[in-house]
Amino acid sequence: MGIDDEFGMSTVKPTSFYSKESEKTKLNWFSYELACRIHDDVKRSLGKTLEKYKIDEREIVGFSIHISKGMKDVIIQKLSGTVDKVYISHEMVESYFPELDDRLVNKLLDVISKAWDELLAVCEICPTRCISEKDAYCTMFDEGPY
Repeated sequence: MGIDDEFGMSTVKPTSFYSKESEKTKLNWFSYELACRIHDDVKRSLGKTLEKYKIDEREIVGFSIHISKGMKDVIIQKLSGTVDKVYISHEMVESYFPELDDRLVNKLLDVISKAWDELLAVCEICPTRCISEKDAYCTMFDEGPY
């Protein structure tokens, strides 16, 4: 899969979260939703600032996917009760955007944390149950368009 296929040109694509039919799980849909929320929140709150660092829309899409996929292990740990709180590390941001200063990395982490909290609040009332049925097949991957 090429970078254009993976990251699209301007939006997060569901196809970034599966490469075969068996990966169309509810957990991967949750990761897609998280990436969309991170993308939208980063664009809204820090888009102009990131432009000053020559970070464009495509990089924000890639970053959102990177963070969401990187959080999968801690999401599973949270679901299993192994950890009480989801922690998003500085390293996740710094590995993708090494040119950013600590202040901007912290702002990105705040945006990601807020996106996480907001998505969980929606999940509490959503009938799809992506979290409690994380391994189940998710038909939303097949429904589009997105």
